Amino acid sequence: MRHSIGVVIAAALFLGVAAPAETQDLGGTLKKVRETGVITIGHRDSSIPLSYLDDKLQPVGFSIELCKHVV
Repeated sequence: MRHSIGVVIAAALFLGVAAPAETQDLGGTLKKVRETGVITIGHRDSSIPLSYLDDKLQPVGFSIELCKHVV
């Protein structure tokens, strides 16, 4: 009896994981990114070392580098 319950639970878990995921309609920001092909980011200019302005007034820092890698 115990063995058959384990098999049923394992099968249910497998089917739950193996079932194809439903696609969802994009809305809001993701829809805008898909339509325009543009991702807009914002930053704080005085959050050293996360984001700040360099001598040429260009945004630099960890957050800026992370955003560049994501995009």
